[in-house]
Amino acid sequence: MKLPETMEWIEVFYDGRCGMCCSFHEWIARQPRAFVIRFVPYQSEEAERVFPGLGTLDPAREMVVRTSEGGIFRGAEAWVWCLFSCSNHQAAARRLAGPRLLPVAVRACRVLAANRHALSKVLFGQKDRKVREKLHRMEDEVCAGGNCVNR
Repeated sequence: MKLPETMEWIEVFYDGRCGMCCSFHEWIARQPRAFVIRFVPYQSEEAERVFPGLGTLDPAREMVVRTSEGGIFRGAEAWVWCLFSCSNHQAAARRLAGPRLLPVAVRACRVLAANRHALSKVLFGQKDRKVREKLHRMEDEVCAGGNCVNR
């Protein structure tokens, strides 16, 4: 995997209902930026609007990254791109993207992806609960006569 010298932006499509995914998003967001990164939950209406056809890439199975140059990356390569977006972690991202470490990252991501919901419950149960509560409040809309009111 080749990482460029410069990048304008990336978009990350992730599971907005997963505590582990949300925690990763929050951690990345706190890091100093090398370039713009935008996170979009794949379940949101915005995801399909900004990336028509996203569902064909099975974002429920693996995180998806789209670059300003039009590249599409999934799984371990998507994680490397997220790390690369952090100015203080670009060297680590370049090492992970290399031929020796990328296969290790791929295996690790497959294990994490396959077990992320169980791991999320164990490690990020509180976050999962907060995400569920927020979603339930969002679903709590009452529509009468075509006028929706949030409670």
